[in-house]
Amino acid sequence: MKKYLLTPLAAALTLTLTACGGGSSGEDTTEKGPGSGGGVTTPLQKISLEAYTYSCQTETPYSTDIVFHNEAGKPVGTAKTNAEGVFSGEVPKDTKHVSVLGDEVEYDDGEYKKIRTVLDIENRTNLGKFYFNQFKSDCGCETYTLDTSELTYMETGYSLYAGYFSSVTDTVRVCTDEDIYFSVVANDSNEAKATIMALPTDTKTIKLTDADFADQGVWVDHQVSAGTEYITTAGYFEEIHAFKFYQHRQVEQLTPVFIFPTLTEHNFYRQYFDEDSYVGDVNVRMRSQARSRIKNDGSLELTELPIISAGLSADIVAFANASDLSYDFTSVDDRLTNTEIDFSFLVDDAAETRFDMNIRGYISGKVPDLSFGSVFPEPEGNATLEQLDIFLYGYAGNPTDKKSVDGLLEEIAQGKHLTKDKFSNYVYIDLDASLN
Repeated sequence: MKKYLLTPLAAALTLTLTACGGGSSGEDTTEKGPGSGGGVTTPLQKISLEAYTYSCQTETPYSTDIVFHNEAGKPVGTAKTNAEGVFSGEVPKDTKHVSVLGDEVEYDDGEYKKIRTVLDIENRTNLGKFYFNQFKSDCGCETYTLDTSELTYMETGYSLYAGYFSSVTDTVRVCTDEDIYFSVVANDSNEAKATIMALPTDTKTIKLTDADFADQGVWVDHQVSAGTEYITTAGYFEEIHAFKFYQHRQVEQLTPVFIFPTLTEHNFYRQYFDEDSYVGDVNVRMRSQARSRIKNDGSLELTELPIISAGLSADIVAFANASDLSYDFTSVDDRLTNTEIDFSFLVDDAAETRFDMNIRGYISGKVPDLSFGSVFPEPEGNATLEQLDIFLYGYAGNPTDKKSVDGLLEEIAQGKHLTKDKFSNYVYIDLDASLN
């Protein structure tokens, strides 16, 4: 793998991300491993993980390949997830990193290989879920007609929403069989009410009346950090693991937003920074987010938005130029504890092969020279790095040493982490460079 990374990274990133960082205006991813000594065999580490394809808002168990790597990145064994998408068992001796490989499908690029790697797993037992997106042009969505003849809110200065940012009037498009999360919001933003309705089974018409909207909205206390461009609010519903009742406001127009605590106690306030930077023909998208939990009375303790500074670009360039692909982003923001690095390559061969890699690790570490044996032989021909994304994230207020961070990842893998206060204060910085 390394032969594909070093040259394009050093050439492209030194140009683009240094300028990007310096010019910035600024829901949600240890002990030694197995070995032997003194004639006593150390038990092999046991892990579990799950693999799914994801399309049309639905996850489907995926039987696919797993490669176990030693510290240097060489394969020391392989396995497959079963028909339920699950692997659970011992890993080979000397396993340090784990990769799950599968096929992804995109609208523009068609099918390609995706490699998802978790580095330094010695503290881990549950690596959680690995998703492989597979685009489908037809998701079987259906259009339902809205009967609002007895919804007088529509006649008295209210707008109707179906769980998302845009208002609806006569119809709503439904792609799953889950409930619909309706709200009515006064156009002067002084009141909001909500309801959750099941899809009818015997008709394609949904009738809405004033009496349906019995849950009163609560005003949210607006707060913003320096550099924030816009905010959103949403309620998290544990039973479907999804956010609903989205609202959006630009910082220049902070009219009231609402939560509905009688429908869900898990409500969140997010601040965003989002800006494009151009260096020559290269586009770099710079984003950051901070999430805060909203109390049922609409108040919140603000999580400050991370700042994208020149120091970050220096760290990225150091990574790009490192002969061993070491990285250290600890100086960026002490709340950031995890790194995800995404590479997208186009191989100059007859088939124009594409492959993508997602590498997850601690906020500092080293990307080994990963290889995958017969599961994924290195493509022949020159490879061009077309896209590079470096994503840094963490949960403010928690310990930041690696063993503690791995403990948080274990909790996330168990599910329902968004119901716990320790995961409320999510922060991230994301730099995405289009190099083609």
